[in-house]
Amino acid sequence: MADRKKFLIVGSGGRESAFATRLAEDTELYAIMGHENPTIVECVDRTGGRYAIGDPNDPRSVTEFAIKCGIDYAFVNADDPLANGVVDSLLREGFKAVGGTQKATRIEWDKVYSIEMMQRVCPEFTPMYRIAKSTEEVIAGVGEFRSRGIDIVIKPQGLTGGKGVKVMPEHMQTYEDCIAYASSLLAERPKERVLIVERLEGIEFTIMGITDGVNLILSPASYDYPFRYEGDRGPGTGGMGCFTDREKKLPFMTDEDLEDCRAIMQKIINEINSDGTIFRGILNGGFFKTERGIRFMEFNGRFGDPEGLNILSILDVPFSNLIIKLWEGGLGDGDVAFIGQASVTKYLVAGEYPDPSSQELQFTVNEGAVNELGVEIFFAACVKIGKHEYKTLKKSRVVAFGATAGTINEASEMVNSAIEEHVGGGLLEYRRDIGSAESLDKLCSSAPGTVGGNRHC
Repeated sequence: MADRKKFLIVGSGGRESAFATRLAEDTELYAIMGHENPTIVECVDRTGGRYAIGDPNDPRSVTEFAIKCGIDYAFVNADDPLANGVVDSLLREGFKAVGGTQKATRIEWDKVYSIEMMQRVCPEFTPMYRIAKSTEEVIAGVGEFRSRGIDIVIKPQGLTGGKGVKVMPEHMQTYEDCIAYASSLLAERPKERVLIVERLEGIEFTIMGITDGVNLILSPASYDYPFRYEGDRGPGTGGMGCFTDREKKLPFMTDEDLEDCRAIMQKIINEINSDGTIFRGILNGGFFKTERGIRFMEFNGRFGDPEGLNILSILDVPFSNLIIKLWEGGLGDGDVAFIGQASVTKYLVAGEYPDPSSQELQFTVNEGAVNELGVEIFFAACVKIGKHEYKTLKKSRVVAFGATAGTINEASEMVNSAIEEHVGGGLLEYRRDIGSAESLDKLCSSAPGTVGGNRHC
């Protein structure tokens, strides 16, 4: 393995497990993580690399580890490390670090900044919004929506791990509830503002744009299941699972929808570059398909989780080569390819999720049997304690299972079978309905602009 390049990944979630799995194919893998993620540990050991248990959000710790190991390339792709400037620190020390700098990824960690940028470059795709920095401004802003009879979404300005956004009427039944929640955010975060946004009616989806800072290649669009329980009930989470289809658009999308998203994301990259800022990595666009066409929801500066697990499972070029190309520039269509199959990923979680668990839980996974079914395992918030035995941590999602197949429903059933037949302990929960035929029928029949369903389903 002496001729293999040394690649560093930062973080210990299921998304980083997917990175490790793909990079272990042809690199010497290194990792700094918050706990001994079983997938990442196995990949590091198999390739002859090293790992450290530390703070992946701390630029100094990550950089010192990179120096000690003589890293060739670093791929930084989690929200907190990006927002804290891990890429900036690595670049200052001369490392080839792919991922947004702190300034470039402001488009994720500052929602006010991102929607104001959208209003400048793509106003026709931007929903109605108001920004408030005091309770008085909250009351005035909510009043404008009330006068028009428009439901509201309240968003904190900064990062909240996907759990700080509240939607009317699911989480806030009245306009007074909206005012109370927005005011509480201002009290908790006195240095931040609050974003009051029109609630969009339609279907939410995500597209991850792969960019070298100039050129943009779209990955297949993905549909995420953020709600905790089947039937899209319960609180919002970091994402219970996700699917992609055989082509870049989803079953409810048109070619025009896809082109609108591409045009928006290219304009955003150009705008980021307008002051000399370079964004190398993943621009993750969250959109709604509505009766009025595509509308912007949010940007992230990284692969989503679980969406990134899906994209990595269908990527048809070496992931290491793609990272190198993102660093060198000149990204073209020939540098990115996908296998042309649908993918489904589902997370297993403790019963209390999205709240922290009150206790650590033990469970078993027969890894070999799962893999024989054509299903991949991406461990996240757990550690290995025996041959097939694992223990959860008191936080976040525990482990993800993913599969690719000719149809979304087929991949969904593969994952369900693997979980039901080869996960023991009976203490973890997941959503069987992610990517199911019933879920797809409901989704497509409700899509704006369709009558009685959609032929692509």
